[in-house]
Amino acid sequence: MIRTVLGNIEPDVVTGAYLHEHLIIDSSIVQNQMPHIFLDSVNDAILELLPCRDIGVNLFVDCMPGESGRNIEKLKEISRVAGVHIIAATGMHNPKYYESNSIFLKADRETFAQIFIKEITLDNCGIIKIHTCGQEPTSLERELFAGAVRAQELTGTPILTHCEEGMGALQQISLLNSLGADLSRVVLSHTDKHPNRTYHREILASGVNVEYDQSIRQLNISNKDSLSLTIEMCHAGYDSQIMLGTDGARRTLWNSLGGSPGLVALGRDWRILLEKAELEPEVIDSLFRTNPQKFLSYELKFS
Repeated sequence: MIRTVLGNIEPDVVTGAYLHEHLIIDSSIVQNQMPHIFLDSVNDAILELLPCRDIGVNLFVDCMPGESGRNIEKLKEISRVAGVHIIAATGMHNPKYYESNSIFLKADRETFAQIFIKEITLDNCGIIKIHTCGQEPTSLERELFAGAVRAQELTGTPILTHCEEGMGALQQISLLNSLGADLSRVVLSHTDKHPNRTYHREILASGVNVEYDQSIRQLNISNKDSLSLTIEMCHAGYDSQIMLGTDGARRTLWNSLGGSPGLVALGRDWRILLEKAELEPEVIDSLFRTNPQKFLSYELKFS
């Protein structure tokens, strides 16, 4: 099953998926300090998702964990009204999103694991998001990763990681390996911000998954590094480990807020570019549908 905010669904219900979205960022810190990514409107999100739904993208992974801007009730309303499936994240994002007295800034691995398990079971969170902000994990980040791996062991829930500016992926993989994590149940975000081919071959050779999410930022520029990277890594035999998202946490990207090119551009315009590059139809289908179906689904280990 795949765990969504409105309950568990069968994987074959998914016709297309975006692996890294920000549909709601409802936080006073963001509103005051980062207004360009303040996204608190249910109606705006619904309007943004309807064109995506109409082209067959019907599942979205929302990547703001608790206390960093997540609002489960708003995500539920968006899901119901737009007629799409939404996965909410437990976990922890960059410390800049948290109040100075937040438990997330001083938790140990057991505390992290307890928080994540509670939010998976009670709030229907369907993915665990964790982060590093530099090349080498800090002591807090090491505790965070350990808590996430423990929560995954006990619940089966997949893990998604944030790689700041695309860097630190190999160090994350090393840490996850040392903790005994199953890398096939982990997806790394933003690595296509650093499109060095050797770097990506080493990442993918580990068995971990990646989601490339720079597409809609590159759509209207000549140097589409994420496109060529996706094609090359698919041709290298890693097509079963690659998924796509928009990381669309910018008001200027949303059509419903007067921005461009809109979240729909990934499943529509970027897909056309993949087709024009003569990537096989079954491979393109795996990027948008079958890989997410497999990665996001897991055997229920809790009641």
